Amino acid sequence: MELKGRVWKFGKDVDTDELFAGRFMMGGDETSRSQYQEFIAKSGLSDVGHRDNVPGDFLKKVVKGDIIVAEENFGIGSSRQQAAETLKFKGVQAVVADSIHRIFFRNFWNLGCPAIDLPGISVAFETGHEIAINLRGGTIKNLTTGREFEFSLIIPSWFIDMVEAGGLIPYHQSIQNVKSKSKSAR
Repeated sequence: MELKGRVWKFGKDVDTDELFAGRFMMGGDETSRSQYQEFIAKSGLSDVGHRDNVPGDFLKKVVKGDIIVAEENFGIGSSRQQAAETLKFKGVQAVVADSIHRIFFRNFWNLGCPAIDLPGISVAFETGHEIAINLRGGTIKNLTTGREFEFSLIIPSWFIDMVEAGGLIPYHQSIQNVKSKSKSAR
């Protein structure tokens, strides 16, 4: 599985409050998936601009398929899943960082979006570069400069299947469908 996209370079210590401010935690209608996604996408990153670790034009220019490359401590702070959801609903397909907080890491994977820790990776990318990530091959390539890096995922191999399925819920639904079909075939 290979992901390609345009890079957005984020700085260090991007916290979940910055990605999705706590004042929005009690908002949004979770009973309507489309309304909830719209709420998360609209409310997320609304406090960007007061710190230098997120590009000021990110909110206006991010498009589906973009990939964040960040410095250390990406996703630190509280464990709110809305921080990961806001990036997915804005179109970010992956995050690669020098280090990623463990709860954000798992929340993003659960949404079907890879989060990859690779110490030192951030110095090799700038906003606007093109990136290719081969999840099964364990490589990241800066298509703009030609530099290539290897990584090892310390996750179960089915996480990549989960990304291909579109997230944890679709992945488990596909497993259930396979089990149902095999039972009915008997």
